[in-house]
Amino acid sequence: MGGGGGRVYLTRMGLRNVYTNRTMSTASVLVLVSCLMLIGLVTLLAVNFNLMFAEFSSRNVVMAYLVPGLEQEQVDSLRARIEALPSVSGCEYISSQEAYDMVMKRNESDFKLLQDVDPSFMPDGFEVSPVSQSQLESTVEQLQQLDPAIDTVRHFQGVAAQLSALEKAFAILGAAVIGILLLVSVFIISSTVQATMYSRQQEIKVMKSVGAAPAFIRWPFLVEGVVLGLAGSAAALLVVFLVYLGIDKALQPALDTLLGGFRLAPFRDQLKLLLPGFFVVGVLTGGVGSMVSITRYLKEKVYEDSEPEA
Repeated sequence: MGGGGGRVYLTRMGLRNVYTNRTMSTASVLVLVSCLMLIGLVTLLAVNFNLMFAEFSSRNVVMAYLVPGLEQEQVDSLRARIEALPSVSGCEYISSQEAYDMVMKRNESDFKLLQDVDPSFMPDGFEVSPVSQSQLESTVEQLQQLDPAIDTVRHFQGVAAQLSALEKAFAILGAAVIGILLLVSVFIISSTVQATMYSRQQEIKVMKSVGAAPAFIRWPFLVEGVVLGLAGSAAALLVVFLVYLGIDKALQPALDTLLGGFRLAPFRDQLKLLLPGFFVVGVLTGGVGSMVSITRYLKEKVYEDSEPEA
């Protein structure tokens, strides 16, 4: 059998093996899909945590909300005192009307019921910019002690720190789960290929007896493992897209409200990372699983059976 023609025949044999053992093949693909789906979702989660962390870290401002009913002279005097603080580089007054307009503009579709509400329910305040990130905490402390007219002082750095801690926790947990699932995927694919080999052991012995090289015997089973890996990769990418789309639609109203219009990273922007990553992991998992099985089988069965009897 010629080299090119032989490869074509063996490749077709590998494809036929996938269909012949479709129950085990389906199990292999489903396990691999589960593993890659978690890899994809953990990756997207990490990307969005990084975006959130960068977003909140960049908000190097402190909001000082005022008690209601202050006169304009009191507001102007308080502003001058805030600007005089050594840790402050800038101070901008935001009235309740301006705050209301900004919220409505950012979340117009979610706040239709508030369109006729008096904007005065939102407090007046100052957006205070510290000289540097290192001056943030001292700025907060100074504002809290500056004047009773300052009702509440808020900043976003605590949120950024919490996001960073959550990101690390998810990364550790995700890596552990992914590692376990990858091992399970290799085992399942290995078992699938091994089942194929045992069903075709007579044919393998015949090929061995006529002098077929080990690489020639391995080829159809390698094709089978790679096909299972590619199928799992394609299915997993589709599942991750649908799940991420659903998460985006479900969470966006809450993100608009709680995180000031933060948007999840677009899925298409992550394809350059996920697409090659999924297919590389799928092919390697399928290839490794098949090679483990065929190598062990050839070592334990074929060569053993081919030894002449004493």
